[in-house]
Amino acid sequence: MWVPGASQMPPSTKLCIEIILALLCQGRLCQAPVYRIQVPSRVTAQQGLCVLLPCNFKANFNSSGVAYKYWFLMDDDRDTSLAVATTDPGRALREPGGRIRLVGDAPDDCSLLISDVRAGDRDRYYFRFVKGDFKYSYYETQPLVDVTELSEQPVLRVPEVLLSGQLVNVTCQAPGTCSGTPPQITWTGGFDYTARNVSVALANGSVSYSSELSFTPAPGDDGKELVCTVTYPALVGVFTRRSVQLQVHYPPELLPQGNCTVWGHGPGGVATCHCAAEGNPPPHLEWRLPNRTLTGDFEGPELRATSWAQGPAVSGELRGPAGALANVSCVATNAHGQSQAVLTVVTAAGFSWTLVVALAVAGSLVLVVAGAAVAWKVVKGRQGGRVPTRAGRCQGTGDGQVCHSSEQQASTAPSHRQDVTGEGGALEKKGRGGGGEGGGRCYRERGDGEQFTEEHIYANI
Repeated sequence: MWVPGASQMPPSTKLCIEIILALLCQGRLCQAPVYRIQVPSRVTAQQGLCVLLPCNFKANFNSSGVAYKYWFLMDDDRDTSLAVATTDPGRALREPGGRIRLVGDAPDDCSLLISDVRAGDRDRYYFRFVKGDFKYSYYETQPLVDVTELSEQPVLRVPEVLLSGQLVNVTCQAPGTCSGTPPQITWTGGFDYTARNVSVALANGSVSYSSELSFTPAPGDDGKELVCTVTYPALVGVFTRRSVQLQVHYPPELLPQGNCTVWGHGPGGVATCHCAAEGNPPPHLEWRLPNRTLTGDFEGPELRATSWAQGPAVSGELRGPAGALANVSCVATNAHGQSQAVLTVVTAAGFSWTLVVALAVAGSLVLVVAGAAVAWKVVKGRQGGRVPTRAGRCQGTGDGQVCHSSEQQASTAPSHRQDVTGEGGALEKKGRGGGGEGGGRCYRERGDGEQFTEEHIYANI
């Protein structure tokens, strides 16, 4: 029999106390030390998940009758209140359905499992044991079940590096290992994929819920965000997610704008070669000449190479004498492959003069067309300002002549002069004052009442 402080007592004293206790325990005075329970004073659970309250107890298992186990809330009456969980099929429960239940088949196991945890589960609980006429409630220990919001994220198993064109499998495991309502696992990422359930039942009756995603990454998937979302349908608005940024590696590829541009001819000509490539990881460039190979960054007496990177793209430039750069290849290499191409040679001078001549011809045509248009508008404007006049033959008198004629377009001769005289659609010829002398000016009247003089000298016949 266990005696408090017995280890510090003399053997004779310890023996005496054990004898006295043995005599006293023949009645019912030793029940309290026999009924003990081992359970945490507090456990914490997240909403939507499950929580196990591990528990073991000691009691008088030698009593006759069927043994039953019960869990009640702290303020519940042991005889009249509804149990939270029980092994007694005849006792009513607060919430039927088995969301909260006792687990463990051993007689001394009082472990309590709560699935689909919700905020209302936060409380203190106590355990009660009944076997036949023997009953005991463990009031002295009332563990607290604390409930918090869901903060645990799924576990994503993604290879650190994905290779373009190679099939990959990614796994998302939901938080917790429960046997309650299965969670829903969904994927988002903006690419084609297939997903399947790979949940596993565990030995203790709980389940590890997982989903496996299969897809073939492409270079365009590099940097995309893959998201796994776990939703718990037993509770409204309870979900958790985790995301990962994909790293897709792929071999380099040369971009099409690479060439060598040559300025000038003969020994004084110079050339500049350009090359660009894209790959992940970013490739490094090399320049291959007929008799040597240069790195992407090189400086010598005649040749100079530089390179720079921006994201997965790398660009390079090689400068030197035109004769030395007549046959150049650009090579891009990374850990997953190599790409090579011979660069096209472009003569800058020929291209430039051709462009200048073309622009000059086009400019001349524009000027000619514009000048013709302006001239046409001027002529048209002058013609539009004249009105029909009358023309005819003059008949003279002694001091002048009057000429009547039919309509015709007024003369545009530069020698005409305008005078204002006479009226009414007639040509009036006036002499110089002499009686029989022939000659004079012929006046023509316009339709607006004004006259103008045609500088024609008439001789009387």
